[in-house]
Formats: sequence, C-alpha cells, structure tokens
Amino acid sequence: MNLFHKIMESHDLKSMELAKKLDISESYLSMLLNGERNISKNIALKLHHEFKIPLEVSLCFEVHKK
Repeated sequence: MNLFHKIMESHDLKSMELAKKLDISESYLSMLLNGERNISKNIALKLHHEFKIPLEVSLCFEVHKK
C-alpha cells in the first residue's frame, strides 16, 4: 500500500476527491497510485499543506514504509 492509498483510506476519500484536493488529474493520480510515477516536490508540498504529511515522509515514502 503506498502513501496515496493510505491517505485515501485514512481520510475516506475516493481517487477523484484526492486528485481534486491535490489539483492533479485522475490519470496522474492513478500513475502515482500504481507506482508508475514518483512523488514530485510539488505534490509533496501539496500533501504537506493539505494533509500535514512531513516532506521527508512523502519524498522518501519507499524508504519509510519498510
């Protein structure tokens, strides 16, 4: 389960709702959900502002989830 799945689960959000909160397209969110894209600095900042997720967690999630 990646960071975006965890956010959706903990905030009871559908993918389209999360995409809207992050101001990204659903297709781009889908790529993030499937691990096809890495989290950019821009997205990390949006996660920090919207969900209070520390930047070091969102930018290094693959390291922190282990």
